[in-house]
Amino acid sequence: MPPIAKALTLKDLPAPPPDRTGWPWTEESQPLPDRMPDRSEWPRISIVTPSYNYGHFIEETIRSVLLQGYPNLEYIIIDGGSTDRTVEIIKKYEKYITYWVSEPDEGQTDAINKGFQLCTGQIFAWLNADCSYTISALEKVVNYYLNGYKLIAGGCVVVYNDGREEAVYSVPTDFERYLKFWIAGCGFTQADVFLDKELADDCFPLDKKLYMVMDYQYFLRALSKNPKQIYLQQTWSKDKLHGSNKTLIPYEGGMAEFSRVALAESTQLPLIRRIIYRMDVKDYLVIHSLTDGKYPDGKVGLLTALFARPTLLRWPVFWKMVIKAIFGQKVYSWVMKSVGR
Repeated sequence: MPPIAKALTLKDLPAPPPDRTGWPWTEESQPLPDRMPDRSEWPRISIVTPSYNYGHFIEETIRSVLLQGYPNLEYIIIDGGSTDRTVEIIKKYEKYITYWVSEPDEGQTDAINKGFQLCTGQIFAWLNADCSYTISALEKVVNYYLNGYKLIAGGCVVVYNDGREEAVYSVPTDFERYLKFWIAGCGFTQADVFLDKELADDCFPLDKKLYMVMDYQYFLRALSKNPKQIYLQQTWSKDKLHGSNKTLIPYEGGMAEFSRVALAESTQLPLIRRIIYRMDVKDYLVIHSLTDGKYPDGKVGLLTALFARPTLLRWPVFWKMVIKAIFGQKVYSWVMKSVGR
């Protein structure tokens, strides 16, 4: 099926479930004209949704894409062979979906790779099946694309199980800073980052063995090209924390994945900085193991770690551990207060 060549409205789509109101059920984005003011086509936006057994969320996801009121949209859904209502819901909207398939795959990253191979647009993003775009998000994105930006990052509204909502935004960064995956407050809200398709071409395929950090690999590769980028205090999606999110379920392999990806992508650093960076990663993995209980508690664990990695002495966090282990929590708290930490 060709891309959606006109802006869809509520009257085009099937009726929503009777108990659903508001966006994107009974509200729609203001449709854009079929062509831009100069009569040329709007840049084609390609959206891929990887999916597996998210039938209780995916209808909202689909409608939030289709009701963007955007006239040149390519929407692709790659489902991993769901056994719930997912396929039934996709079929309900298949008239408006550029391509979809439901078949066993090798996981989320494999599905994203498959979807990307089918994309023909000028702008690319993926939207997970438990997320949804906010009203008129794509119109805002395309305005920045038309001004020459190749990486366009906004933010999301995190929706908690108790109904609370919190706005979270992507944080401006660069390749070398983003390599340091242990730095807090240095990241992207994945659903709200749109890349120029030619830039995305340089990022794919992603390592399909990655379970958790495929977006980290994706953004590292994009940043390594030093694209013209912009970070905006605008929320373009809603991200539901429903208890089954990967990021909420403990995954022991997460740190190993981060370090494996970071070390692989760090080959683009100049030689001396690469050597220093690899030392930093090895040090951090030991520090993480200390805090994760993989070394004996207290002074014995610290001495064991220091014997294995003398370079830990470069890290302020290691000295904090030493102070706490030798002098106790009371002295540690006093020292931290004295230095304003």
